[in-house]
Amino acid sequence: MMPKLIIGTANFGLRYGIANDRKLSRQEAFAVLDYANAQGIQWIDTASAYGDAENVIGAYFEKCGKAFKVISKLPGKEYSNAREVEDEVSGSLKNMKVPFIDVFLIHSYDTYKRYGNIIVPVLRSLRRNKIIGNYGVSVYHPEEVVDIAQESRDKLVFEFPLNLFDQRFLKDGFMQKLKSSGSLLFARSVFLQGLFFLEGNALNGRFGKAREKIGRMREIASAHQMRPECLALLFAAQKTWVDGVVVGVDTAEQLRRNSECLASGNLSRYSALERLLSDLAIDDEDIILPYRWKV
Repeated sequence: MMPKLIIGTANFGLRYGIANDRKLSRQEAFAVLDYANAQGIQWIDTASAYGDAENVIGAYFEKCGKAFKVISKLPGKEYSNAREVEDEVSGSLKNMKVPFIDVFLIHSYDTYKRYGNIIVPVLRSLRRNKIIGNYGVSVYHPEEVVDIAQESRDKLVFEFPLNLFDQRFLKDGFMQKLKSSGSLLFARSVFLQGLFFLEGNALNGRFGKAREKIGRMREIASAHQMRPECLALLFAAQKTWVDGVVVGVDTAEQLRRNSECLASGNLSRYSALERLLSDLAIDDEDIILPYRWKV
């Protein structure tokens, strides 16, 4: 299960998450990457939109070599010609001090729909020239995946939200069909930016609707002798059609604890309780979609 973990790096370059809302120092980020590398974690997920995260990764690669496969993203903005797309990819390569990016994603469905006729031919060309590997789109909604998959003739990569509350991508078996046709599928937001770990007054206001579900999640975890974060992580990681799970951490110790979730004892306990978890789904997009949170 360890190879499924992907280190999310938004907090390498930005204050990120509602539970801790902090940006890591370069020393902290390096400690996370050192531990991940030692544990055999193979992937990191980043973007030029994540502040200076790509530069932090570049400094690490300069020191240690390209220790990880990289997912990065084309920022959501207007693109009027191919050169603008090429410049963004070149900028990411320069920031990370690498000649090749393993997966390059369009950072939003809206950008894909508005500028895909400019962007996609460039990404195909870069792939042919071995400057990037696979390409695809980061999405928020299942219907976006359906639309893109029906339009494209390529085997794409999709990064999508999947967690105990947001179970929309589990419906209809469409993601499994994509996987069987050769797509790569990466799940993100498995901890819902830390919402699962809020307590007390932090669950008032806009998150009040989630209080009951969070309580139920903790009851299930406790009854099966699991930490809540293990329950949340395994919910995504145990899906056989999911190729990787993006997890952001604040410390190497936190990554160690997340890694423990994938131990055989937790895997067997999880298999006994998985059927209980469908009841934790929440349909309210103001809760399950962080971009709709009103801070």
